Amino acid sequence: MLRLVTPPATPVVSLAEIKRHVRVENSDDDSYLESLVSAATGMVDGADGWLGRALITQTWDYALDLFPCQRSGSIAVLPIPLAPLVSVTSVAYTAADGTDTPLATFRTFNATSSQPAYIVPAIDETWPLTKCEPESVRIRFVAGYGAAGAVPAGIKHAIMLIAGHWYENREDVGDRALAKMPMASEALLMPYRNWRG
Repeated sequence: MLRLVTPPATPVVSLAEIKRHVRVENSDDDSYLESLVSAATGMVDGADGWLGRALITQTWDYALDLFPCQRSGSIAVLPIPLAPLVSVTSVAYTAADGTDTPLATFRTFNATSSQPAYIVPAIDETWPLTKCEPESVRIRFVAGYGAAGAVPAGIKHAIMLIAGHWYENREDVGDRALAKMPMASEALLMPYRNWRG
């Protein structure tokens, strides 16, 4: 289970950027345009987003029922579900005896990559045994590109295309033929998508 702890401090696309994109100069539709940007961002950002990544820096809690099992000749890898990872703030678990215990040492891989990172036990260690109950492993992590200016231009432009499409086509049905969602937005987003199982 993923739960957002600290949402992004600013939108990915500013009001000025979306107004320039849809060629609106007055402020009559400002709040409506901001809501469209928010909805379009929600389609691609975070735990439920199409990209499987965090766009602007945000903090998440990730809960699992147990640590992954180590199989013969392999490392028990625990993937962090959103990229890019900034840091793992804490890992805690409910021990077999029921005590809540912080995990002092672990290793993080792919932390500087735009692909999902993962953590593994410290060298010569294994994951500890946990109590058999839901959410017995808890991870807090920070993910995102940083500020809005660090979000890749393709992602920002796709959000503007989606919001602009909704601004021009405000109904699902009507008495005129509506254009389909531009495929350009999907093409812009595809290189950044993390494929989840």
